[in-house]
Amino acid sequence: MTFLKYKVLEESYNIILTLCRLNDNITKQEMVLSRGGVTADTVLFGKYRLDRVIGKGRTGTVWLAVHLGLEEYRAIKQVSKAAVGYEAFHREALILKSLRHPAIPIVYDLEEDQNFLYLIQEYIKGDSLYALIQNQGVISEAEAVRYGVQICALVEFLHFAGEKPILFLDLQPKNLIICGGIVKIIDFGQASFAEHCTHQSARYGTVGCAAPEQYTSDQILDIRTDVYAIGAVLSYMVSGKPGMAQDVGSGISDGLRAIIGKCMEVDRKKRFRTAKELGRRLEGLAQAGIECQNRIKNPIPSLAVAVVGSREGTGSTHLSLALCGYLKRAGFRAVYEEHNVSGHIRRLAERYGSRADKHGLFHIRGLLLKPWYGSAVALDQTEAGIVVRDYGTGWQELSAGAKAERLAVLMVAGAGLWEQEDCMQMLKSLGPLWDSPRLEAAALVWRSPEGVRGFRPDRKKLPPGTRRFAEPFFSDPFCPGAQGGEFLKELWDALAGGRTGKRSWLKRCLIGGKAFFAVKDRIQDSAESSASSEPGEGQG
Repeated sequence: MTFLKYKVLEESYNIILTLCRLNDNITKQEMVLSRGGVTADTVLFGKYRLDRVIGKGRTGTVWLAVHLGLEEYRAIKQVSKAAVGYEAFHREALILKSLRHPAIPIVYDLEEDQNFLYLIQEYIKGDSLYALIQNQGVISEAEAVRYGVQICALVEFLHFAGEKPILFLDLQPKNLIICGGIVKIIDFGQASFAEHCTHQSARYGTVGCAAPEQYTSDQILDIRTDVYAIGAVLSYMVSGKPGMAQDVGSGISDGLRAIIGKCMEVDRKKRFRTAKELGRRLEGLAQAGIECQNRIKNPIPSLAVAVVGSREGTGSTHLSLALCGYLKRAGFRAVYEEHNVSGHIRRLAERYGSRADKHGLFHIRGLLLKPWYGSAVALDQTEAGIVVRDYGTGWQELSAGAKAERLAVLMVAGAGLWEQEDCMQMLKSLGPLWDSPRLEAAALVWRSPEGVRGFRPDRKKLPPGTRRFAEPFFSDPFCPGAQGGEFLKELWDALAGGRTGKRSWLKRCLIGGKAFFAVKDRIQDSAESSASSEPGEGQG
């Protein structure tokens, strides 16, 4: 009997202790909310459990939350009452409520507490365009144009779908989400009905993407303000920076560069009048590319670019990765293969948290990279028109190779006096290759302009038609910049152009001569007519 009383007392004590702890947790949560802050696992309004922060902006924070009743994700935008007036916040909700489009998030509710306003909306899962470019590097022009057409359609919908035109006014890579190849748009914090935005005393935007008229309070904002931002986003996709693609030496095609330049004119009268007009011009550019591909009659012959360095540290890996990046942006399917024991690619994979696919390839910043597995490992081959093989200082391995594919040799040498002997040894070891019928072209790259003006090896030790280049400095091989892009373009033209007296690899593949240049001229003519046209006034 005494034992039974003891058990009852013990269970009662445990129940009371549990209730006290539960009450303590509730009190602590109320204290956190009263101080104006929330944390993960906080339950808002009795039904939304916060999971983690998925975005931060000028005025607020966006949380990923779970609706406890429906077991569905929601995106909750939390804005401090001290940072924005209720009217501005309410305007964003009304704009979203008035829009029905699969690429625009649905608004479910508006809530508020003592310190914050909350906008509960649909959670759009995917990677922002900003994260995509940062993690994978710039994308090909064809892909950028495809995304650009979708962005134009979205912006056109905002401008003309409703009774009143809506200006987004903050179109930038972080506000565009890529979901399975489909572009969706988020964060309408700066959006406004066109008739109201001109009278706002405070204007905000993203540096590099905001049009010039957004930096003043006395200029009218209209639909061409968003057109400027579309051009900046196009530039970001193909160059990594808004506006850079306008530079002549950016490595971007004349057609796309002219379109971006017209979008980003300082004088908005010279821009495209509407997003629809811009979208049609991009569609024309895409159609020209499709016609170009349809003219391919023969499969692309394989080309191996063998990269060798005169000594360790000359940068053969750096140049190999940069060349692969250029080829990807130019629309070629290229694969990097590591043919040395440096282990650079595995360390790069660890840096980016990448795992090998079934072909043994790592997908890093948009490039396909194959590390050195050893000569005894045989993996399934992936289809690629161009293979860039990084031999490091393995001159003998390259010279003794017996593969039958066409070969272009890219030699990298240092410019110092103490490095000249290494360069001569490299040329001597590669000598047997120069008479090979499979050799397409050769190029010698100096790490410094001094190498071009100074040390010149005996021409007899080089194959006929060998081009020499000075490599400009760029620290990131994935983003070489305008000068680096122009250098890579000239280098690739030399490697793909073939030796004197031989028909070039480039002319044997892709479109084959006349058809290619006919389509290229059409694209350029279209771009020039676009740049010279004078559109009338756009809608305000």
